[in-house]
Amino acid sequence: MAVLEPMIGDYERRDIHDHVARLLRDLGNPEPPLRLEQVRELQKLDLTYYSKADLNLLDEIAHKARMAGHVISSSAKRMVDVVSEHGLRGMLMLQEGDKRIFIDDDAVPPLKRRFIIAHEITHDLLPWHRSLLLGDNESTLNPTFHQTMEAEANYGGRHLIFMGERFQPEALDHTFAWKTIDQLRKRYGNTLTTTLWQMVCERDPLCPAFGLVSRHPYHAEICAKAGDEKVAYFPRSKALIERFPGVTTESAYAAVCEHATTRKRGPVGEGESVFLDANHDPHLFEISCFSNTYDLLTYGIYKGPSKRIFAYKNRAA
Repeated sequence: MAVLEPMIGDYERRDIHDHVARLLRDLGNPEPPLRLEQVRELQKLDLTYYSKADLNLLDEIAHKARMAGHVISSSAKRMVDVVSEHGLRGMLMLQEGDKRIFIDDDAVPPLKRRFIIAHEITHDLLPWHRSLLLGDNESTLNPTFHQTMEAEANYGGRHLIFMGERFQPEALDHTFAWKTIDQLRKRYGNTLTTTLWQMVCERDPLCPAFGLVSRHPYHAEICAKAGDEKVAYFPRSKALIERFPGVTTESAYAAVCEHATTRKRGPVGEGESVFLDANHDPHLFEISCFSNTYDLLTYGIYKGPSKRIFAYKNRAA
């Protein structure tokens, strides 16, 4: 199943915004792109890259590591198993006088390290994360609670590398298009995928919109991260979740298949698709697909009520 992040509460969202704003003020409200080495210096966070072949370092990590509140065995072999089983790409280790981010040097391409580092910085930045990462309690033993913490760290990491409140007005000054996404990608120094995610969720949360990171209908090798599924990630705006509960990964991917061409790189296809809202009224969405050759990226953005007069069956599974 595609990754669907848990919804973050309004209180937690505001708290994350406040902590990121304070951090950016402490840095002098710099211009983008944000230099994460300056953030780490301010937070007194070291950075270490590890390899699964480095048993000595894995043994050191294993002595310190906690995952969802559980102490991991101190044997290097067990740590290799943990890293492999859970697909760990980054970890934050907190000890007295030693705060360190570990990044998997084998599994994480350089372009993707920025978001993972920002994710781990957020764990350290948020006081309720720091306290929970330092000890077990009933909450940290709950898998749902761990998923929520990870969603908060993802949200905070994106908010950080898109410079807090700076991103939204800049994004709203431009149309929702791949040209805009690419411009903002370059300006903020992030990946196309992360920028698409931020555009979908934060450009205008009151506008129904979704994104897809998926396989290409005509090139099955694209988006290997999806595994046995068609869709790896499915970011959605708050308005889409509330107003269009019937828009699922399956129905959204059906729209991709409806408009995609056989092109393997660059613009892949675009068009309009109809989805039903919570009242079963039809509405038009603009669908646009772009391939960077290793993922198919798609956005769907609300255009307005559909004027089609014939009956239309919702694609929802």
